[in-house]
Amino acid sequence: MASSSPASAKELTNGSVRWTSSSLQELVDRLRTLLAIDRAVVISIVPSNPKIASMIPPSATGQPFQLAIEQAFLDGLPEDELSAVIAHELGHVWVSTHHPYLQTEELANAVAMRVVSRDSLERVYTKVWARDGSNEDIVKFLGPRMSTSAALAPNK
Repeated sequence: MASSSPASAKELTNGSVRWTSSSLQELVDRLRTLLAIDRAVVISIVPSNPKIASMIPPSATGQPFQLAIEQAFLDGLPEDELSAVIAHELGHVWVSTHHPYLQTEELANAVAMRVVSRDSLERVYTKVWARDGSNEDIVKFLGPRMSTSAALAPNK
């Protein structure tokens, strides 16, 4: 998903972006709108997160969903990968509000791929797995890659 960085993000000398809470919230709100998620979602930058990025369901009726992303991981992400992380977490929000008993990584990614590219999600998973030393099968998380001809073929 190509877009310009929110105005409140600051460019650093090495070309990466230092994200602020307000620029992250702008990105969350934009992606939430594109995914037709009506529920409020707030994001916070945390010093550490065992999952690196996570979605926390509301603790009470009327409370917002919360997204938490670890500062150190956030600092190394270009905007397309940050959008992929947030879209994935918003995928969990969408699933929670539509099919709460079907919460899976693959389903959250299927929702995310409505607004971000599969390639950006693959790059994020590569970074997550490199950090925690695991080597997973990307197909388990994103499903098989479809060829253009298969994607455009009529259903029979």
